Amino acid sequence: MTPARKLTAIALVIAFIQFTNALEYMVFNPIFLYMAADFSVPVSFAGYVSAAYTLAAVISGLGAFFWIGGVEKQRFLLLNVTLLGVTTLLIATTQQFYWLLALRLLAGLLGGTTMGVGIGLLLNAAPAALHGRMLATVIASFSLVSIVGMPGMLYLCEVASWRAALVTIGGLCLLAAVLVALFVPRDAPQPRAAAPVTLDRRLLLFASAAGLTQFSPMLLIPVLAPLLTQRLQVADAHLSWLFLIGGVAGYLATVLAGRWLQRFGAVTLTVGATLLLLGSLWLAARGGDRGELFMVAFLAAAYARLVAISSLSMRWPDNRQRAAFGVLQTALIHLSATVAFLLSSALLSGGLTPYSLQRLLWLCALSAVAVAPLSVWLQARLRQRGAS
Repeated sequence: MTPARKLTAIALVIAFIQFTNALEYMVFNPIFLYMAADFSVPVSFAGYVSAAYTLAAVISGLGAFFWIGGVEKQRFLLLNVTLLGVTTLLIATTQQFYWLLALRLLAGLLGGTTMGVGIGLLLNAAPAALHGRMLATVIASFSLVSIVGMPGMLYLCEVASWRAALVTIGGLCLLAAVLVALFVPRDAPQPRAAAPVTLDRRLLLFASAAGLTQFSPMLLIPVLAPLLTQRLQVADAHLSWLFLIGGVAGYLATVLAGRWLQRFGAVTLTVGATLLLLGSLWLAARGGDRGELFMVAFLAAAYARLVAISSLSMRWPDNRQRAAFGVLQTALIHLSATVAFLLSSALLSGGLTPYSLQRLLWLCALSAVAVAPLSVWLQARLRQRGAS
């Protein structure tokens, strides 16, 4: 196999891991509509299930920041993906809510470091000139979760059961482990690269930029399915199509954002995508038969904002620092998601009433607006460092 084909194979494997890891993490929000009755809990408890994962992911990611440089990352990735598959299969057999939470905690400990290590392996194997293309491949696979993954799992829930959907995801994780063993080369541990730099204010802001950007959309993710069915008049049987439409919009937004970055810059793209996100929140507040338009605007804006901010934050670490920076960034993304999920469940503890939804949407809007000045600050710091 030529070096170019080897690199392509590595990129596709890491992209597939991103797909399975993200699907395993995100699927519990929409399919909890089908799970809640079996566990005798309300649908709003989806936020607690998601928070269990993200809280554990924060702990594992922050811990790994200090020691990940001293391990063989290919073997670490292989073990993580394998155990994640086994954990997901175990969840498909559980019948008690406390066991569900415990297994989601374990999944979070495993998933919290998976993509930071995977992307670090990919970028270190690629020439610097190809880093943008490699990242685009991985981000595109994340969009496929909404295009293929979510609709597929919701379809399985409709025609079979939520347990069948989780067995499928567990099988995909085990397949990903096989692909890692076959195509991802081993790397030599680098003990001196355990932490990129001292944890100062600038590093923390760069590493937390993606998490802060995703905080606003994450407030709605746990209740996206009931929001669509109860507020935006979408039939349960049509949810999978809505996620498909939204996923396609997110994928196209990712591709276009990558191109528009060269033309308009990250700050302009962030502001434009934020305005689109605010428009989607207005649609949710108005209600009515606007499910398709809401999903297109909401997911397109979320993906475009993430691409714009990531294009700034990922310029901070060098090759030697990338794996540690990646797990720290992932941990802070999960910390942001944990807070968002808990706030969402708390604000909607009495159900999806007009008043509680209004409070949630206002919080989404205010947190979304804060990302625009953050992008200005990140760009200014990068220019300042380049000038020095």
